[in-house]
Amino acid sequence: MNEEVASTPCFRCGVCCTKYQIYLTLVEARRIADESGLTWEEWVDKYTSPSWPGNDSFLLRRYNGACVFLERVVGCNITRCLTQPFKPSACREWNVSLYQRDCQEGLAKYWGLTVSPLGQLEGSDQDLRRFHSLLESVVLTEDADPQRKVRSH
Repeated sequence: MNEEVASTPCFRCGVCCTKYQIYLTLVEARRIADESGLTWEEWVDKYTSPSWPGNDSFLLRRYNGACVFLERVVGCNITRCLTQPFKPSACREWNVSLYQRDCQEGLAKYWGLTVSPLGQLEGSDQDLRRFHSLLESVVLTEDADPQRKVRSH
C-alpha cells in the first residue's frame, strides 16, 4: 500500500458528515449534553432526531444537510466538528482513506484532486501543494485546538 494512503489524516472535508446520520448510545448522548451545558431535556429536544424516539440510543439531527455539529470554516475547504474532543464512537471509528469513496469525493470537490488506482494523489502541482499544506495545518490545529462548546440552534 502507498505510504500516503496509509498515513493520510482526516482532511476535514465534511462529506461523510453530510451523508450519514450519527447514532449515539445513551452514554455518548449524556456526555455531549453535559459538555454542551444544556439540561438533558433541552439537549435531546435540540440535537436528537424525533424519527428515532429512543431512550437508550439516539440519532443526531441534521442541520443544513449535515450533522448538527458540523461547521464549515469560512474562507477555506475544511470543516470543524463542534464535538471533536468528545465526539461519538461512530465518528471516531471512521476510517479515513484515500480509497474511501467519501474521502475521494471531498478531494475532488474541494481540492480538485483524484486518487490513482495505486493510491497516488493526482492533480495540478498547485492543488497538491495546497492540499499538503492543509494537511500539515489540520494536524497542527487538532493538536492545539481547545475544547469547544456546542452551538445552539
